[in-house]
Amino acid sequence: MSCFAIYTSVLPALLLAGSPFLAPAQTISSSAPGSAVTTGIVGVTITQTARLNVLNLQAVIPGVAAAMCPATLEFYDDAGALLKELVVPNISPATAASLVFKPPVPSTAVNARAQIRAVVFMPSTSIVNPGSAFPPTAIIPISIGCSVMPSLEIIDDSTGDTHTLTTDLRSMSAYRLLPMPLAGR
Repeated sequence: MSCFAIYTSVLPALLLAGSPFLAPAQTISSSAPGSAVTTGIVGVTITQTARLNVLNLQAVIPGVAAAMCPATLEFYDDAGALLKELVVPNISPATAASLVFKPPVPSTAVNARAQIRAVVFMPSTSIVNPGSAFPPTAIIPISIGCSVMPSLEIIDDSTGDTHTLTTDLRSMSAYRLLPMPLAGR
């Protein structure tokens, strides 16, 4: 069977299955392995502030070293352009990190809104488990990730009241394109 025949028979199956080999529809600024979640699009006016919060759900256990919990907090516009970013090297257990965004909407525009979404990227981290036997057994890398709870709130600047709060974030698939060899090679 030729390479062309294989690609033409596999491509429809990949398309029907929603394969992770297709091009991404959403922007993730990091190319490092990990996971990302996003909110839907929300409108923010000049009299409001958006705040993205990320709480590390890992418990504080006295005498036990906590796993590292790095995260990148981002705001994007509705066209996919990065508006603001905060890279947090470590969110300690039971604590939070926040990123605040004030829309650059001109004050002369009546009812003008900035359409934004929030993204939280959590890179994969790994540790090495040398084993507990003596002599040490094979080194086994263990991939760990921290457990976080993100939320997005829209705050009224004049009162400080939260008008909108969401914890409904959706996982963003990480897609990769596979190179296709040219026919006849």
